[in-house]
Amino acid sequence: AAPPVAAASPGAMQADPRPVAAILRYVYPGVTPKNGRVVVVEGDGGCFEMRGGEVVERLVGDGVDAARWDVRYYNKTHEGWMKLPPEETFAFSDDRRMLELMLEPAPEPRDALEDEDDRRRRESLRSERSRDGYFGVGVVGGKNEHNNGTLWRSAWQLGCAFTFTVGARFAKTSADTTKTWTSLPAYDYEDFNAFAAASPRGAPWVAVEMGGTPLADFTHPDRAVYILGSEDNGLPSSVLRACAHHVSLPVASPDRTSSFNVAVTGALVLHDRLQKRRLGNEVAAVREGDALRGGRAGVDSAKPSQVIEANKNA
Repeated sequence: AAPPVAAASPGAMQADPRPVAAILRYVYPGVTPKNGRVVVVEGDGGCFEMRGGEVVERLVGDGVDAARWDVRYYNKTHEGWMKLPPEETFAFSDDRRMLELMLEPAPEPRDALEDEDDRRRRESLRSERSRDGYFGVGVVGGKNEHNNGTLWRSAWQLGCAFTFTVGARFAKTSADTTKTWTSLPAYDYEDFNAFAAASPRGAPWVAVEMGGTPLADFTHPDRAVYILGSEDNGLPSSVLRACAHHVSLPVASPDRTSSFNVAVTGALVLHDRLQKRRLGNEVAAVREGDALRGGRAGVDSAKPSQVIEANKNA
């Protein structure tokens, strides 16, 4: 009888037979290296070289928008992240096959012909408090479908443009009793890499988590994406560091927990935004020199003391 054939070990069965020349591991803001995405460059396994521009081309081939994201690489000599020069050559060998990369938002494009008057006009428009912009809200690592449905409904009632989940731990939402899905889009992202890649440009991330700026003192951006943590773990520290703003809700006294239900937290933050926008628009309607309501244009104009009083009563 023929001798029995030994079964291959699981490791041997999963081994990749393709020779690897280089491994490019990259992360979006808010993502740790161990959760980064990997691009494998095939080769003969010996010494291999790539220019910075070729590295970017590989990332673009993996779905990275090079117009939106700048690339940095980890420099071991300087022990920090440096901008990736397109002409610099990176060498790979058996001792070093991986290049660690990090994406960061590219600067907003500016008109090369913009003069000083144009710049002032643009800044003035940006400072107008009547501009509402748009905003979205979502949860990272949420585990309760009812909380997600409640937040979805509240987001629609309070003027959100979209909601989202990142790495949700539930199958579906059943708490939506107003058919919000017919009016407000909801996006599901597998991980934070996918969320960051699809997040709207020009809308800063606002982390809603304990230990941040008190909500009462926070000025909401014209455009914003509000990011909430899960019911049990909150927001990861990597996400907190990646956010442009960090706000928290107040409690009645220090001996009370500052951990709120995630759906309640989202509703309170969005309601605060709505109220401050409405108040800002009313206050902006009364400025020094403006005609008072019911007064004669150019005659009954608002004095500084009247502007202050109007602001108090707005």
